[in-house]
Amino acid sequence: MTLPDDPKPSGTTKRGKVAKWARRGAIAFACLLLMMIAIVGIAGTGPVLRAVTPWLNTTVAEAIEGDFEIGRIEGSLWTGLSLDRLSVSMPSNGLAVEVSQFGFDWSPLALLGGTLRIDRIESAAIDVVLPDMSGTEDAVEEEETTSGGFAPPLAIELGKLALEHVRISDPASGKSFEYGLGASATIRENLEAALSLDLRPLDDSIDRLRVELDLDADAQRLKADIEGKLDRAGLVMTLAGLAPEDAPDVTISLKGDGPAAGWKGRIELAASDLVTLGGDLRLRLDDSRIGFDLDGLLATQGDLAAQLPEPLRGDVDLGIGGQFDADASILSITRGDIAKSGLATIAATAEINFDDSTVLADLRGDIDSAVSGLIEDAVTWGGLDLTAHAEGPLELPDVNVMLRGDQVATPVSTIGTLALDADLRGDEDGFSVQSRIDVSGNEWQDADLGAMLGNTQQVALDAEIAPDFSKFALGKINITTPGISVNGTTDINDVMAVTDGELIADIRDLAIFAPISGLDLTGTGQVAIRDLAWSLEQGGTANIAIKADQTGFGITDLDRIVGATPTIDGKLAVSDAFDLSITLDQIATAMVSGPAQIDISNEFSNLSVKSDLSVQSGVVPPDIGVSIAPATIAINLDGDIAAPAGTIKLVTPSVSAGGQKFEKLDLVTEMRWSDQAVLSLINKAGFGLMGRNYDLAVDVVLPADGLRVDNIALTGERLELVGSLMLPDYAVPMRGKLSVRKLDAVMLSDFGVPVTNGAGTADVAFVPKSGQQQIDVNANLKGIRLAAEDGAEQPAIEDVVLAGSILDAFEKPGFNLKLNGSDIRFAPLAVDRLGTEITGDMSAIGIALDANGRLQGNIPVKLDSDMEVGLSDGINVRADQLDINIGSQNIALREPLLFTQTESGQQKLDAALNVGAGQVIAKLDHRPKRNFTANAQIADLVLGPWGEMFGLSGLDGTMNVTADISEASGQLPIATVKGGIENITTAAVKDMAPFGMVLDLALRDGQFDGNATLGNEEAQIVEARGTVPLGVSILKQDFTLDPDAPIDALVKVDGEIAQFWPYVPAPDHVMSGHLKLDVVASGTLDALDWNGNIALSDGAYEHLEYGTLLKQITISGDFDQNGLRVPEITATDGGNGRISGSAEVTLDDDPVVSYKANLKVDNAALSRKDELQFWADVTASVTGTEQTADIQSNVTLRRGEVDLTLALPASVSTLDVENIEDSRQREEEEKKKDAASGFVGNLDVTVDIPGRLFVRGRGLDSEWGGKLDISGTTVDPVIVGQLQALRGQLDIIGKTFVIKDSKITFSGATPPDPLLDIEGVYTTDDLTVTAGFQGPASDPELVLTSNPSLPEDEILSQVLFGKSQGSLSAIEAVQLASAVNELSGGGGGLDIVGSVRRFIGADVLQVGGGEDGPNVKVGKYLTDGVYVGTKTGTTPGSSGVEVEIELTPNISVTSETTEIDSKAGVQFRLDY
Repeated sequence: MTLPDDPKPSGTTKRGKVAKWARRGAIAFACLLLMMIAIVGIAGTGPVLRAVTPWLNTTVAEAIEGDFEIGRIEGSLWTGLSLDRLSVSMPSNGLAVEVSQFGFDWSPLALLGGTLRIDRIESAAIDVVLPDMSGTEDAVEEEETTSGGFAPPLAIELGKLALEHVRISDPASGKSFEYGLGASATIRENLEAALSLDLRPLDDSIDRLRVELDLDADAQRLKADIEGKLDRAGLVMTLAGLAPEDAPDVTISLKGDGPAAGWKGRIELAASDLVTLGGDLRLRLDDSRIGFDLDGLLATQGDLAAQLPEPLRGDVDLGIGGQFDADASILSITRGDIAKSGLATIAATAEINFDDSTVLADLRGDIDSAVSGLIEDAVTWGGLDLTAHAEGPLELPDVNVMLRGDQVATPVSTIGTLALDADLRGDEDGFSVQSRIDVSGNEWQDADLGAMLGNTQQVALDAEIAPDFSKFALGKINITTPGISVNGTTDINDVMAVTDGELIADIRDLAIFAPISGLDLTGTGQVAIRDLAWSLEQGGTANIAIKADQTGFGITDLDRIVGATPTIDGKLAVSDAFDLSITLDQIATAMVSGPAQIDISNEFSNLSVKSDLSVQSGVVPPDIGVSIAPATIAINLDGDIAAPAGTIKLVTPSVSAGGQKFEKLDLVTEMRWSDQAVLSLINKAGFGLMGRNYDLAVDVVLPADGLRVDNIALTGERLELVGSLMLPDYAVPMRGKLSVRKLDAVMLSDFGVPVTNGAGTADVAFVPKSGQQQIDVNANLKGIRLAAEDGAEQPAIEDVVLAGSILDAFEKPGFNLKLNGSDIRFAPLAVDRLGTEITGDMSAIGIALDANGRLQGNIPVKLDSDMEVGLSDGINVRADQLDINIGSQNIALREPLLFTQTESGQQKLDAALNVGAGQVIAKLDHRPKRNFTANAQIADLVLGPWGEMFGLSGLDGTMNVTADISEASGQLPIATVKGGIENITTAAVKDMAPFGMVLDLALRDGQFDGNATLGNEEAQIVEARGTVPLGVSILKQDFTLDPDAPIDALVKVDGEIAQFWPYVPAPDHVMSGHLKLDVVASGTLDALDWNGNIALSDGAYEHLEYGTLLKQITISGDFDQNGLRVPEITATDGGNGRISGSAEVTLDDDPVVSYKANLKVDNAALSRKDELQFWADVTASVTGTEQTADIQSNVTLRRGEVDLTLALPASVSTLDVENIEDSRQREEEEKKKDAASGFVGNLDVTVDIPGRLFVRGRGLDSEWGGKLDISGTTVDPVIVGQLQALRGQLDIIGKTFVIKDSKITFSGATPPDPLLDIEGVYTTDDLTVTAGFQGPASDPELVLTSNPSLPEDEILSQVLFGKSQGSLSAIEAVQLASAVNELSGGGGGLDIVGSVRRFIGADVLQVGGGEDGPNVKVGKYLTDGVYVGTKTGTTPGSSGVEVEIELTPNISVTSETTEIDSKAGVQFRLDY
């Protein structure tokens, strides 16, 4: 075998090359390393560090945006360094650090052994100024970091830490604190560690801390000794922002020694005036777990203990146990117990996974009922349990809270069971909250409140919350009770601003408010708050709407006022200063509506209310008789919320009450407050009544000690009332006085009392008496006159006085009153004196009455009575005395009169009286709905004396009548009336045998049977009998007639009218003749058949006042249900006059009554009065119904005489003065009544007076003629025509005026007011004088003219004396003035001549003068037409006696004798 020439290199050779390069590389690395060490070593030396110091200062200063400066550096980083100064300043936050003489030594080579050894850190002084955090609002959140278990990478040794002087300054508080700190520490890789630390104060021994820790890893043993004190004025409390007076002194002590697997220690913690905590601490340490337990007591102390309620004082047991698994990063709390006897027991567990950042926790608590003492037992319970569960992410787990309670008693109710549930759920979009409260078995203390809210309630709240808490969306707000449902939503942002809020309460049935309101409410309702918005900066606003539907209050008047659908709409605003403004745009009810503005401002201290409400006319209940016209109410209040001042004004055009109308009512109430916050209501009102104005003022003062009503004043034209009242402590008895200073009694006529005159005064005093209310009364009425019919005497009360006291007026009234009166007249009775005493109390009111007077002007009357009335238990009346003397007759009790009425309505009466020679007995026994029995008996009552007294002179007879009625429940009543009048006699028919009247009436089985007769043994004048169905029940107060039951009745009259005319109450009329009347009725009420006939023969009639006389009257007719027919009526006037006529009345359905009548009068004397006599021919016809009539008539006057001497009074009488306004008002009312009666008579009457109408007397002698046409209606007649004076003369002022060309014209005015145009002419040789009466009769004017023309005074002077006014004597001047006064119609002037004439009783007295000198003439009419007079003068032949006898109206005989001669003659006088 042959080897190659050039073999390959061996492996040994390759390894050599590698080794060579390795050596070369190692050498290079070593060189590089040495070079780097050399560079670093050189860089860490003092010179190098000092060289880079400026660069380092600049770079750090820029980085911190502040100042950074390192002073001179000595030494090396590899052995030790010292700095003479280090300064850091950060202007942005105020942090500043100043270090001087800083040094440290360490051993870098120890790092090679795995140990960081620092031998020394020292500083002579460190001055730190903390950042000023007073303006910092938001803390910067640190980013979350995750880490596993801790194990140091190398051992650390700190030989000495010596900071000799550290000063810390706090700019916020202005304080600085100085400390010295010394420490040493060691920690090995196996966690063996030791720490010694001593923080000591260098000033006034404030905060201090000493720590000694030693952990032997090999022996697994821990020793700890920690003591510290945090002073209330120290650094920690200062940095916490607590002032020394608010901060506590805190001391802490922890001491323990033992193995890591079972270490035990003691911890003591105390905060002065707050709490102390003392307990045993146990730790268990292994490779990855740390277990711990703490059991101790927590107790309050100092000020906190004194301030806490008693149940919170004392010791609280604490127990906490668990472990921390470092490998799994899980903290487990296996027990967390808190217990305090008599308060609560709470147990909790939790597990926190730090790796997953999750938590799982549960809590259970039992809250003792004694806890209610913390709220002053406002709420108590039998049992109260709390359960909570949390699960989920650590930062926001899902939380569920449950609270269960039973027998929970609140101030208003007791809840059987209470359940509260709340759930919190969260995710990346935020979290939601759902809560619910359920209450059942709720028993309310106030039954009315319970009726409103029911015994079950539910409250539910759902909310959505944004992750950053920037928005809270309350999507559901629900409150539910059986009768009310409240729902709402709103949004709330992170600054608690509310937007889009809505809250609506629906009331299903308003009846739930019935008990609490006292009203029978019905209907539904809703309260809605919408568009709710609120923020702290801007305040809040909302719209409010309140409405109801089908509303009812159970009170008719309130239902009418409010209506079925009342509404209120408005706005609510709250400012940022919490000023509240409520604007009610519209309050709308059926009767009241309008806006209102309510403002509450200045931190709820000021209130303002403004409102203008319209009130409709139907607001006042119609059944009380008061109605108000549409009114307005204006409210204007402003002031302190507890004392708002202002006015409330009510204005209405009218208020009607009691038939009267109060006009222009204006009421203003002013609210005033005193400096002591006392409210006064100053009320002023004005109103008009019956055209008169009244003012009312009342001041109501409301102090704390009682109510005062001051300055009461009601004033007007007819009334003045004043007074004041006070209620101490707002309760009776009150004190005060009301006085009626003036009362024009006519004012009472405005209220329905027909008073026409009079006055009254009164004083009413309210006086406390032994804690009871006494009322003293003193009232007086004088000169009272009441209205009466025309011609009737006015009722009068001249003087009445009521005086006395009412004791205990408001509880058990007692009376001590006297009523005295005099001259009291109520025709036909006149009471001269009246005395009444009222004494006793409500159980026995004693009434004693004593009076005397006259009946019908001439019958003496005297009354004495004494009775007792009890009202406390029903009504009880006992009269022991009743004596009434009327003329010769006496009425007196035979035994005490008794009457009772119980509260159940049972009535009993027992009365027995002697009436003259007879007796009257009455008994009554009535039990409502059970039975009724009554009996009345009149026995032996002699009528003669009574007829004698009451204008039926000669009437006599004896009455005996018995009446009985009874009824039992379920049965028909039974009644009988039996008896009559025996031996009836009268002076008008004294020659006839006595009459007898017999009555026999009975009611049985619903049928009334009656028989009545009047007659004697010679004739049966009147006979009546009948049967009528009658359904009557006294117990049921029912009266019915069966329209289908049979009726049978008969009435017969056959006799002389004179026999019974004395019993007819028509004193001015006398009638006689033979009357025959037959009436028969049968059938039923619905179909009644009745008929009869009537006849009068040899009749006579006389009207005693007018002298109208009819004789030989004959009437014959028949009648039935269809009407009355009288075909012929004839009569004479007792002379040549004749009267005839006929009449017919028809009864039908429409109209019910119609009639027609014809009358013819030939030369009949229609009036024979002395002052008025006339004879006429008349034809008349009347047709009509009960509503209207047509009256047609022609009247021709044949002859008439009017005697003014009898028709007019001889002298002026005293006149009753009447208020013109009142009289006009009554006239208008009479016209209204006439119009309301519905009857209208249409007139067509012609009156022809061809002449021979003579009017004489009072100086007038005249004859008139003419024609009048009367049309229109009987209510408003229209008279057209004219009367002319045919002849006549008038003697006036002693002269004779001849009537010429005179007439009276009726022009159809309403009411008739004819126009006068009357002229009288007086002629002398030189003068013609005309006196004229012209103008309407209601206001005529006297015109006096002459030819030649002269002034009126001169005319009268010429007429009276025949000479000019300037030539008159003094006596003639006086006589002239009297004549002027007479002609002018004056009555108040000086009439000397007339006064003298009346004084001496003369008919003629004339004083005159002329060429023959002065003379006086005096004369008197001895009888009609016979005159005797005398005259005296100053010249011969001027004195004498004259006699004149009037033979006829035109012829008289005269005779005159003087001292010179005598003469006689016959005068003939013709007027034309």
